[in-house]
Amino acid sequence: MGLSRMEIYLAVIKVLDHGDSITQHQIMRKAGLSLVPSNEFFNFLVRLDIIREKIIGTKVVYSITDKGQRVCAYFGLDDDNSIFHGTGIFRID
Repeated sequence: MGLSRMEIYLAVIKVLDHGDSITQHQIMRKAGLSLVPSNEFFNFLVRLDIIREKIIGTKVVYSITDKGQRVCAYFGLDDDNSIFHGTGIFRID
């Protein structure tokens, strides 16, 4: 069984909360997610001002906003007891 939309959104937010601006491909790889539907998820999070999209040269990179950091804290994604603990889907630790 795959992840729900909410779990995918939270996975993207969790990856971005760990550091600098990175590309969509890097985020999806670190979160262990498929690239195919990712544009839809990223556009949604950008519209909600949870993540920020920036064009640098020929690359589009994403970073977390203050609002995104609050979402991360609310769901406890910044600690080892988050809803993803023990799932093995992340490659960021």
